[in-house]
Amino acid sequence: MFSSLSQKSRVVIAFACVYFFWGSTYSVIRIANAHLAPPLVGAIRTLFSALLIGGICLMRGISLRVSFRAAWRLALVGVLIMTANNVLLIWAETKVATGYASLVIAMIPILIALMETALPGGERMNLRGWLGTLLGALGMLVLLWPTLHRAHGSAQRSLFGFLLLFGAALSFAVGSVLMRRFNLQVDTFVATAWQIGSAGVVNLILATAGGCFRTAQWTTSELLAIVYLAVFGTVVGLSAYIYLLQNVAVTKVSTYAFVNPIVAVLIGVALFHERLAPAELAGMVLIVASVATVILSRRTSTAAPSDPLLEFPIEE
Repeated sequence: MFSSLSQKSRVVIAFACVYFFWGSTYSVIRIANAHLAPPLVGAIRTLFSALLIGGICLMRGISLRVSFRAAWRLALVGVLIMTANNVLLIWAETKVATGYASLVIAMIPILIALMETALPGGERMNLRGWLGTLLGALGMLVLLWPTLHRAHGSAQRSLFGFLLLFGAALSFAVGSVLMRRFNLQVDTFVATAWQIGSAGVVNLILATAGGCFRTAQWTTSELLAIVYLAVFGTVVGLSAYIYLLQNVAVTKVSTYAFVNPIVAVLIGVALFHERLAPAELAGMVLIVASVATVILSRRTSTAAPSDPLLEFPIEE
């Protein structure tokens, strides 16, 4: 049915999938971790996603075999983006609102740009990129301002949540930069299966060692939330993203990085009645504007990255 649609219709549907599914994952994570520990949520999601993506590879007749050199590099990137990043994000959402979390995670493109500028042979930021970075720093300060002026206990909880989110964003940025430098010639779905599968094994070890299975309270809503994260957040969102990279300019595809936080905030308001303080709303505007500025300052590239999943932050 999808193949019978016009090119324009397919592009519109793909954008809608990336915007909505990746933007909605922040709220779905909150549902998933209501009675399940973050490592356990991460383990179930990543292992299920790996099985689905591996099945797609088999249906396409693509072998999942890779060299040892590629395997450990893919595993390292996977642990950074789907263990460190994902588990820290899930943990942070027990401390802060979903919309707030999405805004901090939205800073990943700026962190990547800063790392690329600092590393030898990396892509240097132009003036517009630096202005966007400064705007993002200001946005972070404005976003944190209400936290620093709340009651002591509340401030500590929110500040800890912010630090978890920054650690999650930093982990993803490091993984993204490493993947670019590894430059592995591996099919995107094969690479993703290895990355997510490796993270799933590590998440499972963490969940088992931490006694997460003993304390888990299994409910239908939480299991459905994890299935949603795996199917729509990972597989459908990833497929739509790759399709867009193959058919639309990268700068246009990258708009999801500043659209997703807006979607996340709106869903958080609708489902959980979350409200951002006026200063936090101002911070949202500054952060979204800064991410857009940095992304649009990048030189246009006609070639897709070796692993499109890692070009910019996915839903977490």
